[in-house]
Amino acid sequence: MTWQDIVIMVSCFGFALALIPTIKGKHKPEKSTCLLTILLLALCAISFATLGLWLSFIAELASIMAWVILCVQRVARGEE
Repeated sequence: MTWQDIVIMVSCFGFALALIPTIKGKHKPEKSTCLLTILLLALCAISFATLGLWLSFIAELASIMAWVILCVQRVARGEE
């Protein structure tokens, strides 16, 4: 484990936590925004895994899940 892994992990969990008010709120991002963000975060997660930054990988999965929740909420409300 490197100090970079810890810094990235804290940042990724921070980004996931920052989405909680949006998940709980009425207004959701556009579906295209959610999907593009999920894709880009998944690419980052794969990069972290290939570098052996497992804490960062797990934290990135938390951010991905937050964006998936937002996307599902958007679609469930019929706001496609």
